[in-house]
Order: sequence, then C-alpha cells, then structure tokens
Amino acid sequence: MARQKKDDPIENNVVIYARYSSHSQTEQSIEGQLHDCYAYAERNGYQVVGEYIDRALTGTKDDRPDFQRMIRDAEKRQFRFVLVWKLDRFARNRYDSAFYKNHLRKNGVKVLSVMENIQDTPEGIILEGMLESLAEYYSANLSENIRRGLKASVAKGWYCGGSVPLGYKIQDHKMVPDEKTAPLIPELYRRYADGESLASIAEDFNARGYRTNRGRAFKTSTFARIVPNSAYIGEYVYAGEVVPGLATPLIERALYDRVLARRDQNRRAPAASTATVDFLLSRKLFCGVCGSPACGDAGTSKSGERHYYYSCSGRKHHRTACAKKAEKKDFLEWYICEQTVEYVLSPERIDYIAEQVAQAAGAENAETLSAVKDAERRAQRLDDEVNSLMDKLIYAPKEAARKICERMQLLELQKTDIQKELARLRLRSKCQITKKEVLAWLKRFTKGDLFDMDFRSRLIDTFINCVYFYDDKVVIFYNIKEGRLTCKIDQIGDLDEKIEAVQRCSTLDGNGGDEGS
Repeated sequence: MARQKKDDPIENNVVIYARYSSHSQTEQSIEGQLHDCYAYAERNGYQVVGEYIDRALTGTKDDRPDFQRMIRDAEKRQFRFVLVWKLDRFARNRYDSAFYKNHLRKNGVKVLSVMENIQDTPEGIILEGMLESLAEYYSANLSENIRRGLKASVAKGWYCGGSVPLGYKIQDHKMVPDEKTAPLIPELYRRYADGESLASIAEDFNARGYRTNRGRAFKTSTFARIVPNSAYIGEYVYAGEVVPGLATPLIERALYDRVLARRDQNRRAPAASTATVDFLLSRKLFCGVCGSPACGDAGTSKSGERHYYYSCSGRKHHRTACAKKAEKKDFLEWYICEQTVEYVLSPERIDYIAEQVAQAAGAENAETLSAVKDAERRAQRLDDEVNSLMDKLIYAPKEAARKICERMQLLELQKTDIQKELARLRLRSKCQITKKEVLAWLKRFTKGDLFDMDFRSRLIDTFINCVYFYDDKVVIFYNIKEGRLTCKIDQIGDLDEKIEAVQRCSTLDGNGGDEGS
C-alpha cells in the first residue's frame, strides 16, 4: 500500500527479506522473490534501502544470519517496512513470527507480504495477535534459556555465530585477521578519527576494488556496525559480556577512543517533532468500484492544514477511469473500528472465536511437543556418537586422533545449535492457551479507546481481513466464520458531526493503549 511521502526521510524506506529452505526446493527462487518485491516497492512508492537474504535455510528456525542482522538493524530506525514475498518467508512458526513482529513493531517497523493478504487460517491470525501481546514474557524467558544453552560454548571462548565483522574470518572457533580486509580497519579508523566522512571513505574503498564480506559495495550504512566496534580492540561482546581471547585486536585502544569521541560528538538525537502518519488499513483496503488497492494520500488546504485520505490507486497512479472519490483517513479508520467492536466483539461471537482460537493453539502445541521429542532424539544421537568417538580416541594413532578430535568439536557445535532449538521449543510447549484466557484477552478489546491509534492498529491487524469501500458503504470481511459486514454510510447522518459527538463524550483514556503495547 502506497504511503504519502513525508518530511521524515525514512518514511518510505523499506528493506527486502528473501529466503529459501534448500538447494533442491522448487518454489519461488531468491531472484524471483526479489523481482516481485522490487516491483511491489516501485508500484507503491517505496524506496528499497537494503536486502537481507538467507539461502538454503529453513524458516522454522530463527537463527538465520541475515534474518538476525535485519532484526538488529531495525533498532537503528532507518526503514519502516520489511517486504517479504510471502509471510512464510519471514517465519513458518507462529510463535517466532509473533515474537519478531512485536520486536520490529517496537522499532516502528512492520512486515508486508507482497503476494498475499493473510496468513493461513483466520483463527491462526487471531492467535498470533494474542501471542504478540504475550511477547514480552516470551522474550524474557527465551533469552534466559538460550543464554543457558550457549554458556558452555562462550566459556570456551568460541565464536557463537552471526555476521563476521569486516576484517575477520573464523578459524578454530576464533576471530582472526582476514588477510585481504584486515588492513582496511586501521585505515578506516585513522581516516575517520582525522575528520574524513564515511561517505568519502566508502567511495575510496569501492574505487580501489574492495568489497564487504558479502561481496557488496561499501555504503555509509556499511560502517554502522564497524565504527565503533570493540571487537577491533580484542573485546568481542556477546550477550552483554566480553568473551576473552575470541577476537584478535586490529587497532590500538587510543585510536578506538578517538573514533568513539568523534562518533559521540556527531551523534544527533532524532527530531522529536518529526511526525509520521500511519495508514492503518494499508494492504487491507480496496476500491469497491474497480477492485484496485487503496493508497495513502494527502493534501494541504488554503489555510496550510494537512489532510489525509485513502484514494483508489488505479485512479491515482494508473489513471484508470474509476470514479471512486477519496475518503477521509481518520473517519474511515475510526468507523471501521467502531463497526468491528459492535459486530465481531459481541458476546456470542467472542465465545465462538475463543473456542476456535483455543483449538488452533492446542493443535500447534501438539506439533511443538512432537518437535521437542525429535530434537531430543537428535541430541541423544550426537551424545552417543561423541561417547563412541571418545572410546576410539583412547587407542587411535596420532593422525587418527586429530581427526577424531575435529569431529568431536563439530558435534559439540551441532549440539549447541540443538540446545538453542530445544530451549525455544520447550518454552513454546509451556504456552498452553485456554479458552478462558482467550476470552479474557478478547474482552479487553471491547473496552479499548477508539481514538487511541495503537488500539485501532491492533484491532485492525487482528480481526480485519479486507475492506472494500464505496461512496455510500463499506464492506468489511473479518477473520471469523461468515465474517462479512456491509455498512451503509448514508444511514448514519453527518459523519463529521458523529465523530465530533463521540469525541466530546469520550474521556480519551480507555484501555486501548494497554492493548496495543
């Protein structure tokens, strides 16, 4: 869904995440995914500022290198959306999907699917919305379990995965200087400390034929995780703690401190006054006349006041003959949310929804328990192989003993990966959602404040599948059985007066903010 360009330079910035599971997979290729995502971005006025690609990596696990790099980069708040070909490219596990979508949401980033509107079943969508509300608890416990599983590897001073910083390569589980790129680090630090811009340094590196670890040209953003990075003075930080002996120093501390001082001096706080306008019905709103997606639009009145609308993208961008007029953004979102609360969240429907969601959660929990048992079996097989190798090691000649030790080290790394997976699966298996809990969660929506934007967003994301808007009515399709509602707009009188009346009666301090957090 196109969004109106704002003064905020990142408002239309997007990144693309693409993935496929195995080299033999016959579904859409990485290149095909990128093609469709770029076409979607061009149609809707987005600027693609980055790509994150994981090849031959399953979406059922969240320890994909570029996926994790994308999650970390979202904290820099340099893009507003992540484009995926389909939502199963982002995650095939609803629990991980809810957790990471919630993490992105906190940094002002949303996930957009270019080929679909919804993910699998309506009950699953509502369940995912509920899981997002539980993500804080999930996050804290997940982190604790993963840290416990990695404790043995970190204690050995081993590299624990993730993107390898420029200038290094991994050898014997340690970060050692890469002969080709290690000399760039002291040069970069000296030039930046002496006052040269990162853009100038990037241009020079590219002109000399240098490339990043991923074979890409240098950009200013490339240096975001390099200047400064304490790994370059031998202090590699993992999970908030320095891992001694893991990284070979590439620069002296004095130079590092000079760069740190310049970075802090140049750092500017984000403008508090910068306003963004979120079109909450993006990707869900369609023109009822011609069927084209709606797009965000804006205009300035003679008095200088800014007004926001939803327009038919066919009429606006493709110059079709569609006669559908633009609709006021605030009213349309408010009215659809009001109808949703009245129609979907009636006592009878709440009970039905809770029953269906609880059943969906139970089915997924059964799959999780099966996955736990499978992971435990794989871990046991690794233990058995290690024990067998230890027996052979006693009588093995020197050369064979060396190979056996290398094999045992590899098995230990594989076991660490399984321990991480088991930590997630076991925590997930404990999340047994009952009908009573779903009912309590749904009833909170009935008390939300319709003028709270976070509440509106959560309501739309959770319950609304799509909306078709006409000049005299809207047709809303919900994520529930037989969830279709037609609302005649001309039957409710003067729309602006209705909103003003509701605003005068509202205390504007409902529970919507809690629900949206």
